[in-house]
Amino acid sequence: MLAAPQTVWLDDDTFGRELRAYVTEVAAALGVGPESTMVDATTPASAYLALDGSTPAFPDRDLALLWDERVGWSAVVETRSGDDLVLGRPDPVHGVRPAPEVLVRFVRAVRAGDIGIAQSLTG
Repeated sequence: MLAAPQTVWLDDDTFGRELRAYVTEVAAALGVGPESTMVDATTPASAYLALDGSTPAFPDRDLALLWDERVGWSAVVETRSGDDLVLGRPDPVHGVRPAPEVLVRFVRAVRAGDIGIAQSLTG
């Protein structure tokens, strides 16, 4: 008699825990505490990471990273209208969940005002 195949079920929050751990790891690499992060693991999953500092082009605006499960990370400045202005994204060759050190290089270049360089540095 053949044994029935086993189905492995992941609990509903496994993805959420893994995403929170990843965002916390990225935040730590960037020198930001977990209190500056927010994760929404519902479909489509997303995350927010507030950054210290600004960019030369927008010195009076807050800088943040946004993550979306479809496109990955984006560097944004927060506008008064509530719509975020996307400054750039890391090179897509790294996928939607690049290593934290890739994002450290990306954010360093964004803070320096080198958006084109920011995208190529992560490539």
